[in-house]
Amino acid sequence: MERVSLFTVNFLTLFFLGISVASGQTGKLENRSIGYVMTDLFWSVYQTPSAEECPRGFNDGPREQFEQLFPAHELLSVEETQLKQEIETWHPTTEPDGFEFLEVEGRLSWGLNLDERVDDNDFNHPDGTPGIDNEVYRAVGCIIGFRGPDGVEFIFQNKAILDRRYNRMMIELSGVDDLQNDEEVTVTWYRGMDRLLTDATGQKAMAGGTQRIDYRWGQSLIRESKGKIIDSVLITEPIADLVIPWMNLSVPSIHIFKDARLHLNLSEENANGILAGFADVDTWYYQLIRNDSTHHLSNGQISGISLYKALRRLADAYPDQETGANTAISTSLDIKMTQVFISHDTVGAIASSP
Repeated sequence: MERVSLFTVNFLTLFFLGISVASGQTGKLENRSIGYVMTDLFWSVYQTPSAEECPRGFNDGPREQFEQLFPAHELLSVEETQLKQEIETWHPTTEPDGFEFLEVEGRLSWGLNLDERVDDNDFNHPDGTPGIDNEVYRAVGCIIGFRGPDGVEFIFQNKAILDRRYNRMMIELSGVDDLQNDEEVTVTWYRGMDRLLTDATGQKAMAGGTQRIDYRWGQSLIRESKGKIIDSVLITEPIADLVIPWMNLSVPSIHIFKDARLHLNLSEENANGILAGFADVDTWYYQLIRNDSTHHLSNGQISGISLYKALRRLADAYPDQETGANTAISTSLDIKMTQVFISHDTVGAIASSP
């Protein structure tokens, strides 16, 4: 029995190895293409152990502000207190709310130079590169909920990226001659339909899974741009409007990034780096409050009312043609992806919503 079993194992090993070689499947780069699926995505927040970037501390959340606004709230009606704050949360304005908003005061930030200028207000990259545009970081960097590893936004969003097929964004690199250096490649964004391949814990994505392209609900999300690979770093040209599905706590929403581009360190197993661009302010804000009720925002000391005013004040691109006010804000997101085989087969790819 042992001899038969050993023969069978060896035969099957050689058989499947022969199929693999015959089909050209000798590595993750097949037919000059390779795919990566997103496993982590969150706003780039530069943090020091002693929070030197927030020398005056962190911002108050809804609970703290409520206590200051309504010290005698037991004597007031719900309409005068809770509902008043909820209305302002869902219908925000740029008018001052009476609270000082603590912005990041440090000079360092992760991100990219999006406008190809170096201005006095820009950040410097930790590696010394000047001209970094990341005003979302200036707004959220001193809010506990956006700081890792314990911030509620940080925890819930990364978990949602891993668990929710709604968030299953991926890229495919085609026309690739070499993952170390290539003068021109094509980068296409798709939404996948399948669960991630994970280890036994279910908490870590593994390379080598397969994803079908969502051609039904994800057709409008498909984007294409050119890029190049230099020393195993993928650098893409800007995409006019990249739409990223963003579901957290079971509420579907999106983010819109203008002039979006990637800087990713590539290997056959993964792609990690930065997704940067200009986020539409209103879409950014309404994603936040739709996904997180005031209860969840309070756990992260996130005042939607105060944050919206900061986002509008710090917005630095795409002025409104009528008012002149900027409608988009520079941002950077830390992105991690793992290698995946992307199926272009349309059979069954429109069968169900992810």
